[in-house]
Amino acid sequence: MTEIERECPTCHSRQKFRPLNPAEKTAVREKRGARFYVGNLWRCTAGQCLWYQPYLNRGKGGLLPESFRKEAAPK
Repeated sequence: MTEIERECPTCHSRQKFRPLNPAEKTAVREKRGARFYVGNLWRCTAGQCLWYQPYLNRGKGGLLPESFRKEAAPK
């Protein structure tokens, strides 16, 4: 299971989610505390979205730091 579809509260639509990578997990631990469990966190893969959440619990999600925002593709 490498991607799932969930409702993203920041995109206001169904989006594909993927597990957080190690750098994103580190950023979440810095924000939420060293003992915060990051093993079940998924990130929205939509363009500029920074939302992450546990597999089935939107209420425990949050936003990654701005440094993780994807660069806009050059036109």
